[in-house]
Amino acid sequence: MAAVTARWRISRDEAVRRLLTEYVRAQEGREPEDRLTHISTVLRYPPLPLGRRTPRAGRPLRLRAPAGLLERARAVSLRLPGQYARSHRDYQARTLTDAVMTAIAMAEPIIDDFLDGLEPLLRHRSALGLWLLATAATSTGPEKAVLVEAERARTQTDTGDDSTDGDPARIRHVQLVAEALENDVAWHSPERFKVATNIARSLLAGPGAETGERLLYEQRADWHELYQDTLHAAGERLARLLQGTTSYDFSGRGGGAVWRARRKVGLQDFEDWLVFRPDDDGAERTMDPPGWLLRLPGAWHAAAPPLTAASLPQEPYAQWAADGKLLGFPFRNRQAFWPLTRQQQAPGWRPVPGIEPVVMAAAGLDPQQISHFIEAVLIDWSHEFEAEDEPPVGIALDLPVGKAYEFGFLSAEEQHTTMAEARAHTKRTMDAVIEAFRQDDESDEDRLEALRKARGNAREFGSLARQFDKRIGGKFAVTRATWRWPGGSVADTLLTGHRPDLVQCLATWAHRNAALILEYSMLNAWERAFDRYGRRM
Repeated sequence: MAAVTARWRISRDEAVRRLLTEYVRAQEGREPEDRLTHISTVLRYPPLPLGRRTPRAGRPLRLRAPAGLLERARAVSLRLPGQYARSHRDYQARTLTDAVMTAIAMAEPIIDDFLDGLEPLLRHRSALGLWLLATAATSTGPEKAVLVEAERARTQTDTGDDSTDGDPARIRHVQLVAEALENDVAWHSPERFKVATNIARSLLAGPGAETGERLLYEQRADWHELYQDTLHAAGERLARLLQGTTSYDFSGRGGGAVWRARRKVGLQDFEDWLVFRPDDDGAERTMDPPGWLLRLPGAWHAAAPPLTAASLPQEPYAQWAADGKLLGFPFRNRQAFWPLTRQQQAPGWRPVPGIEPVVMAAAGLDPQQISHFIEAVLIDWSHEFEAEDEPPVGIALDLPVGKAYEFGFLSAEEQHTTMAEARAHTKRTMDAVIEAFRQDDESDEDRLEALRKARGNAREFGSLARQFDKRIGGKFAVTRATWRWPGGSVADTLLTGHRPDLVQCLATWAHRNAALILEYSMLNAWERAFDRYGRRM
């Protein structure tokens, strides 16, 4: 930056704004795969501090630029698969950092000992090709199982080999899961970026850097061969790829990534089912993960009408949605609306009568959450599973006892009893945590006394316990006073004529419970990955 500001004879802030403006203009003029990124982004260099309290090295750069410019810069910067704006620190995208680094490098070479000799600017497709090689080298057992099966299916399809009696639906599913695993939901850790650095030094340094960049960009047969060699690397080759990394077992993160890939494909298939299901098609569907059964009333459909010339949803669907009679969710390159039932008059559909309480329960949700909400509305909460089909996590809809009392499902005495039992269980959990601290060698009497004094305040107790030790403190959770809904789906509750306010309440809590069950399901996938694929000591 010092060289740029000196050459342009302007302030540091003005130089940043000018650099970003030129960067955005250049990036927006390129195809997405041809946009540029700085090598430090795909290598995540410099790495994050080891702890949140560890001071960052170097002088921070303040971006005093218009918000609109910063948003445009983020939109054209590199985001690796599995990175998000807000997430665990290992998974956070650094789009503005990428924008600034790339903008500076386009105007002035960046001198750094760590990056010295590496090709400084890569096309986005090249950067993603490098990242895929790094993920292949660090793939865990759960990931390899999916990727190997998908590659086997792809080879059979390409060669026309029908010697195996493969299920086409299964082949399609595993290929889509593998695609999502590679392009959308990858796990992240500093170790993967170390491997990316090792690969970059072999492909993007020295006289062959231009050839290496082209290999990563084109991703032709030679790249795919390199990818498979990297995925199955062993011995000295694997040691070279993993040089500088730790021996930590990432099977859990791999299992979680496979879970997210399967969930993503399952949700896409669910949306297709809502829109394209024939009238005579069965109205049941199992979603795995997490394993719950959905029951869709036979007359209920979703429709995804073509967009108008102004790229807006057709009427009357948009007006019905605005009136609170339909839910809209993104579907492919347009918008779908649900629930609809057939009618004789144009456009051939009408909103399901009485659906307003369900639609009201979804008020305020992000459009990306609507299909999740619809799924929750269709879960059969009373379905009894066969032993071999039992999901690994419990499928139940729990309402707060206050709501259960309000709707007449509990007497006042039963409500008070349930609340007292929940408080007693919370106190027992506190005592177990205090005992765990007492047995911990690093605990002292002052901490124990502070926890005993906080025993009457669950929020204060939990905060103190996590502050003293995240591992022990993380075991504490407040037991909520709840009542288990014994009925079927929210949709069934609507059709059987229950009170609208009860239907709205059930829809709200069905969505919340479903989100919690999904978290438990992914955690279960993490734990099972260690059990099945974890390294044996």
